[in-house]
Amino acid sequence: MNLEGPTVSAANQSLSTIASVGVWLALVLACGSGCIVRVYQPMSGLHDPIVVDPRAPNFKDVRLTVHCVPGDYLTRSETSALCRKVGTLFENQGAVVRTVDSVGRADDELQDGEKRAIEPTTDLTLELRSRKVHKSNHPLSWALTIASFTALPGVSEYTFAQDVSIRDESGFLLVSDSLKGRVIRRFGFGPWLGNALADIAKEKGERITGGASDRDLSEDMYGQLSQMTFNAKMQWEVLRESAPVRSSEVP
Repeated sequence: MNLEGPTVSAANQSLSTIASVGVWLALVLACGSGCIVRVYQPMSGLHDPIVVDPRAPNFKDVRLTVHCVPGDYLTRSETSALCRKVGTLFENQGAVVRTVDSVGRADDELQDGEKRAIEPTTDLTLELRSRKVHKSNHPLSWALTIASFTALPGVSEYTFAQDVSIRDESGFLLVSDSLKGRVIRRFGFGPWLGNALADIAKEKGERITGGASDRDLSEDMYGQLSQMTFNAKMQWEVLRESAPVRSSEVP
């Protein structure tokens, strides 16, 4: 009677399983974040037409406070980075920018007993609040990517919203809107390689790999923020010119 056959067969099967897992882990480690293809899809607000040129001096000498509030979509450090980038966007358009990234109001903190100066420190306040609307993974796709050694993609997606409000120096609300978009992430060596090969024949601005989704999202976001702030500025100027003259201002 041969008692070694089943034992050897079971051992070979175990080695085969370990080898398969090892190959899969090696592919995952080799891919890392480089085998993730991100696709950005503009939704509400982000695909609206833009008339303002973000490269023009649209806000010359306008005192603008950019107030970024951390939320469940962006971390505190990411919120600070967003504030700096948006501040630079408006500085390049001629505005005098002050950035604040906190949960509180964007006004300067006052000491006890100190009164705020009559002269306002800002003309317009742009407040940004980021939030995640929806997030989902596709379990079947991840099962397939494991079974195919990442040849087939594992898919996850999330929908985000950037709530925007713009007020004048008195706190009057000039503009309020919400910009929404979706980001789809496909993980796997197969989908990454296919898109990388397809991108060879495309212009640089049309490629999917290489951070194209981040670039497209930034262009849409900054363009919409410029347009909304310009609309608020025009409304602010009209309201300021039509405001009644106070008796103390009459010579």
